[in-house]
Amino acid sequence: MNISTNFSTKLIALTFTVVLLFAGCNNPASNADVHEEHVRPYSMEFIMNGKSIVTYELGNVSGHFDIGEDQETSLITAEFFDEDGNEIHSEDLSDEYSLAWDIANADHAEIEQHDGDGRWSFHIVGQSAGETTVQFLLMHIDHSVFETNGTQQDNAITIQVTGSSQ
Repeated sequence: MNISTNFSTKLIALTFTVVLLFAGCNNPASNADVHEEHVRPYSMEFIMNGKSIVTYELGNVSGHFDIGEDQETSLITAEFFDEDGNEIHSEDLSDEYSLAWDIANADHAEIEQHDGDGRWSFHIVGQSAGETTVQFLLMHIDHSVFETNGTQQDNAITIQVTGSSQ
């Protein structure tokens, strides 16, 4: 009898644990933070001085960045858009989101964010004459949720740096 009582007690405890586990997982309020849905942009646009300089949509790039050697661009702001072409506003992107980039050849250009530029704005600094490519990534904590073509891929975003005599 002692063996069957011990088995019954363990079975009841296991059943109770499983019921609590499923009840907690099925309660949307209990794990809303754990399963937060990511904002998923469809396209990206870079604005400088009120004008669209570069647009990226579905792997297609229109435009490029131009900068002179030893020069710095005006403030460039990244804007994200959903599939319907509606802007994804910064308030839709919590503090867990950030803008990152990877430049193929930092000998030609670098990207800088100054204090007060904001997390979606930056400057490109021309280092030496030539051409390089840049990939932009929308990061959510430690992983990318949107990215432009990689620096080694066709149709990557281009930065053209002209020499001082050009």
